[in-house]
Amino acid sequence: MQEYGPGIVGEVLFARQDGGYYVQLYDRDGSPVGKTGLWKTEAKAKEAARRLAKKMTGE
Repeated sequence: MQEYGPGIVGEVLFARQDGGYYVQLYDRDGSPVGKTGLWKTEAKAKEAARRLAKKMTGE
């Protein structure tokens, strides 16, 4: 798990059937709070997760 924003952590997952990466985001309690779309590279998925976490925290 990697921190993407204040109180938001995420896990990079590979969608084998779709052939891409996405990040599932969780709050401090471990409850899912969102996920990114599908990206061809892990780096792009992580960047999308940072942007999504920023939107969610209102920064």
